[in-house]
Amino acid sequence: MLGLMGSTDSTTEVVLSVAARSNVALPPRFPTGLRSGLTRVRSWVRTYLREADAGSGEAALAQACTEFGVKPETLKRRLNELDASERAKLGLAVAWASGSTWLTFIDPFASVPGHVRAGLRGRLADLAAAHGRGIVFTSNTLTDFTVAEAGVADIEKGELVAFGTLEQVVTEPRGSLPAELSGVNVYSGLARKGWLSIGHSAVKARTELDGKVFVTLGWRSALLSLDEHDPAFTSATVFEAIVIGLRDRGSCLQAKLSPVDTEMGLALDVDLADLAGVHHGAGGVGNDASRDQPGPAGGFGVLHPGLGESIAALRANVKVGTHVFVEVDTSALHAYSVE
Repeated sequence: MLGLMGSTDSTTEVVLSVAARSNVALPPRFPTGLRSGLTRVRSWVRTYLREADAGSGEAALAQACTEFGVKPETLKRRLNELDASERAKLGLAVAWASGSTWLTFIDPFASVPGHVRAGLRGRLADLAAAHGRGIVFTSNTLTDFTVAEAGVADIEKGELVAFGTLEQVVTEPRGSLPAELSGVNVYSGLARKGWLSIGHSAVKARTELDGKVFVTLGWRSALLSLDEHDPAFTSATVFEAIVIGLRDRGSCLQAKLSPVDTEMGLALDVDLADLAGVHHGAGGVGNDASRDQPGPAGGFGVLHPGLGESIAALRANVKVGTHVFVEVDTSALHAYSVE
């Protein structure tokens, strides 16, 4: 099993390169637009197996459909009549029916609901292990890579920037997607004379490393307030930043911040609120160890009481263009060598 993460163009290029080798199945790809509405499932399956040079026949296809839960009547329909789960099952089945030693997929579980996704993922992994077949696939969802026990590769701008176990790739990310998937900001930094620095910012921390490093900071490793002199701030590493973007991510509302002075602060993404109900008090910066512990102050979902004591107040107070003050928990900075 090999999982590829990174930009769609880069990972697709790698998959197609792998698929050009002998005894490797092509990634199943469905037509879009008008073609999807005109194409019958049976016709698409035959075309795929012919291009894959599969000589396994109808018996192998029927068995593969059974393995992945493709109903017989599915083959009589048109592609645009299939939902995401049915398409995913069909794609896995036809690739399996090709009989190739190696199978390739481009985001095979896209848009599939969670409970179906987990079942299909596990079924594919179990069959591959039982039959000694290899799989190369792409995804932009962290849970999909849990089946890739052999390795995960991060491809950025056509280059391999990291390879290892899922834990290694996301714990010490070297690219934007694994950082995004693991919920951290990632920076280039420098360790020298016992100190870790990030660019020209005033955000520094002690370190035993030396030389060029990558540094991560979790999305909950900073405390925000509208008040520069908020008593919740406990250190001198407070800087002013501007909210340049807002987005939803799962149950969280997030902000993208740009420092007013790059010699003082950092650009960073930060969780503003967690609508799953997690909240902090005003006693300090949230970090990975305490982020799921409720604090004594702040309302439902509030992570930064200094921005508003409720979700409604937060939404009213924080918009694109709002100036906020930020304290970084420097103990949460994680540095690792570029080498």
